[in-house]
Amino acid sequence: MLADLRPNAKMLAELESVFGRAPAIERSAGLVTRAWREHQVLRRGRIVANGELADVDDLRLRRRLERRHARLLARHGMDHLDISEVRSRARPVTQAVSRSLYEDGAAGVRFRSNLDNEPCFALFEGRARIAAERAGRATLVELTADQPLLRAVCDELGLRIEE
Repeated sequence: MLADLRPNAKMLAELESVFGRAPAIERSAGLVTRAWREHQVLRRGRIVANGELADVDDLRLRRRLERRHARLLARHGMDHLDISEVRSRARPVTQAVSRSLYEDGAAGVRFRSNLDNEPCFALFEGRARIAAERAGRATLVELTADQPLLRAVCDELGLRIEE
């Protein structure tokens, strides 16, 4: 969710074309506000799945999906269902692949982030869920300005935290 707060190149270019180089405006872009943090929490959990999580990093799986969706891939100018294509923003392709995995009985999909290559999961409703890591209620961690995990991610993404 924090990655969405990064200022994008188009916005920065438009700001510069309107205001010129304006350090004060540039500093306001990419700000994690107090209001945003008040509506978010951090909680440890584990995936409970009724079925397998399909791993789209698996080349054999991608080759099977490539054959199954050859016409769709061709329509979108894709020669192969390489990992870069799986991670692309071509939603008709990613949606078709996800639908196929769902129809095949998968509980969700494991993939790597476009941002930092770390593992990510998309869980299929009714087949997988996030459960508290320990029995009982999980401890919620407020995202305060001094929260170390929040600071680490913001530093990595080039975001500033409003105090």
